[in-house]
Amino acid sequence: MENREPKISIEPSRSLWKNRPFLLLLGSNTTSNIGLYMYIIIIPLLMYDLTQSAFLISTMRLIEFLASGLLGVAAGIFVDRINRKKALVTAAVLQWTTIALLTLLLFSGNVQLWHLYFLGFFFSTSGLLHTNAAHAALPQVLHKDQLTEGNAKLGIVSTSVRLIGPMLAGLTLASLSFAGTMAVQLGFITLTLLFVLLLPSLKIEGIENREKSTFWKDAKEGFQELFNNALLRVTTVVIFFQNFGFSLTMGVLVFFAVDQLQATEAQVGAYISIGAVGGLFGMLIVKKITTLFPRGKIYTYTNIFDVLAFIVLAFATSWWMIAIALALFSFSTSISNVIYHAVRQEVTPNQMLGRVAGSVATLVQLTMPLGVIAGGLWAEFFSIRILFGINIVISAAILFGLLFTTFHKTVK
Repeated sequence: MENREPKISIEPSRSLWKNRPFLLLLGSNTTSNIGLYMYIIIIPLLMYDLTQSAFLISTMRLIEFLASGLLGVAAGIFVDRINRKKALVTAAVLQWTTIALLTLLLFSGNVQLWHLYFLGFFFSTSGLLHTNAAHAALPQVLHKDQLTEGNAKLGIVSTSVRLIGPMLAGLTLASLSFAGTMAVQLGFITLTLLFVLLLPSLKIEGIENREKSTFWKDAKEGFQELFNNALLRVTTVVIFFQNFGFSLTMGVLVFFAVDQLQATEAQVGAYISIGAVGGLFGMLIVKKITTLFPRGKIYTYTNIFDVLAFIVLAFATSWWMIAIALALFSFSTSISNVIYHAVRQEVTPNQMLGRVAGSVATLVQLTMPLGVIAGGLWAEFFSIRILFGINIVISAAILFGLLFTTFHKTVK
């Protein structure tokens, strides 16, 4: 099939802080993410209280992968078939219902393990739907030349919440019971629902022509748009290998820090927080550097920081070297993600954006569990440092491969 070289147009701009729909999206993302990070802290601790089983706690992570991998395409089709505001409201209602039921079960003292798995799957699904719908709605409320800045601001909020969300959950849990903490989370989800209800209508142009389209036809169109578009095809391949490489080390990094570097629990928490600070710094400067250099070249050369990060990990002798590596990696990832999301929103027809995003989520999320399992098995028999070496090779290959791509040469 013919490769399309999409052109990115520039339109007049105005302040994002005077754009009410954008502020409502920003607010909904903020409260939804706070609820998410509170959930990430609460549920494992609650499962430990119920079971004292490390294995059962770890399986909750698999629920997230399954939701994204199995339902990514379906969520994208749903987002592209209805008014985007209705999709966001549906996600918020589903999120509110699952947390309300968990709160009720906790206050009544009747919560059981299967409740956490069953409701956890629906909570993960609601988060997937919210993320997809918000991503697809952003080009409907911003001019094209504002998308990089808009994605950066959303990223700043998300990274900031990643820093304070777990702390907020821990302090709330220390002051209240599990039920009380879940009620606080329900309050944040209620705010999310309120924000999306206040959004204007976000109708998709030409949606009437797709009313009789089948699920499989919609799914096929999403994958075709993804792989027939020269810019999206390149970045999808890059994201696939980046996520697989990172997942090789994601599951064993804490073990490496504690077992081989004798890091304490406090030091593990410290290097995770320092890593998040690197991502926040990247979000803060991405808009500025995109005014100085072409985005295609920035996207390419940020991979240098990935190479450096895994070199530091390969030779790490203390926890602070892990902190430096994670800060470098998060810095690179935050910048490349903002650029990728903005370009995807610019070159993808809006009526297909949900399906394209869902297709990427499916391809990536179904491979990450394989990377986690492979990394864990490798660590049982071989040196973990070799995994870091493998990631050096992967990151370097991505860097040099991008130099010859359309994305590097044409994206301004």
